[in-house]
Amino acid sequence: MRLNEVINRFTLVSGLEPHEVSMWIPVCIDAMLQVKAKASKEALSDEDSILRLCALAGVLAYYKYCLYMERDEVKSFTAGSVSITKAQYDTKKAHDLWEFEKNGVSDLLQSHDDFCFRGVRL
Repeated sequence: MRLNEVINRFTLVSGLEPHEVSMWIPVCIDAMLQVKAKASKEALSDEDSILRLCALAGVLAYYKYCLYMERDEVKSFTAGSVSITKAQYDTKKAHDLWEFEKNGVSDLLQSHDDFCFRGVRL
């Protein structure tokens, strides 16, 4: 997998400036390693599949970023004509985006969550 592709996707979905993204590179690396561990061997040997997995890792990094940054902090406050703006860390939307992207590459991931009952004849 390619860290640059993961960082590019993270930058795109987060809306952060390049100088702000640099401090989140360890989170991008963690996300990339998590996705790589879940990917099938076939997916890791195909160029197009690798790009799709990098995009997934970038979105996972964004979701983690939102979880880290989520607080009940106020970004700005105005007393005259009362105006309050909250910080823009929308964890719910980040989670929805993560689920959407994960479903989009489900064909490339190994599923360890599968479970089924099988009958046994005696």
